[in-house]
Amino acid sequence: MTKTMLAALAAFALAPQSGAWRASLPAGVEVAEQGGRVTIRNAARVGADLWREGSRALSGTYTVRATLRKLGGRQHEGYGLIFGGSNLGTDSARYSYVMIRGDGGVLVKKRDGAATPVVRDWTTAAAVHPDDAQNRAENLLEVVVGPREVAVHVNGTEVARVPAAELLTSGAVGLRVSHQMQVEVQGFEAGPR
Repeated sequence: MTKTMLAALAAFALAPQSGAWRASLPAGVEVAEQGGRVTIRNAARVGADLWREGSRALSGTYTVRATLRKLGGRQHEGYGLIFGGSNLGTDSARYSYVMIRGDGGVLVKKRDGAATPVVRDWTTAAAVHPDDAQNRAENLLEVVVGPREVAVHVNGTEVARVPAAELLTSGAVGLRVSHQMQVEVQGFEAGPR
C-alpha cells in the first residue's frame, strides 16, 4: 500500500465522537456545543473530566485527537485528552491523560482512583503554542496508542513517547480541563488507526 492510501485509511477510521457530554463534577462545569465546537467552562476549584455518554471503549491501536483552543485561565493550568478510561465520573475512575499548558509544557499522567502518579512530568516542548497576551492559545493535540508505545503529538510534532505498559490504554476517551479555565474543542475524534 502507498503512504497516501494508508493515510486515507487512517483518516477514515477516526470518527467524531457522538452522544451528550458528561462531566465528572456535578456543579461548576458548563458545556455548550454548537456547530461542531464544544466550549467548556470549568469554574470549579478542581479539574474536570469530560466524556461522551455512550461512547465506545477503545483498545489495541488507536488515535485520539482534538484542536484545543484555550479561551481563558491561568498560564500554568493544563487541559488535554483522556484515554484508557473506566469508571469515569466516580471515585474509582481510572484513565491516562496528556495535558498541555500556556507556558508550552506537556504532562503525561494517569489516575487510579485517588492516586494520580506522574508518568512524564511537565516538560517544555517547542511545538506547543504558548499563551498570547490574553492567555489564549490554539493547539492540535493527538495521542497515538500502540501495542508497545504511546506517542503524543502537538501540532504535528512528536513531543513524548511512553511505553504503553506505564499507562492505562484500554477504555473510554475524553477531555481533561483544569479548574478556572475555559477551552473550546474542535474536531474531537477517536478510533482505530
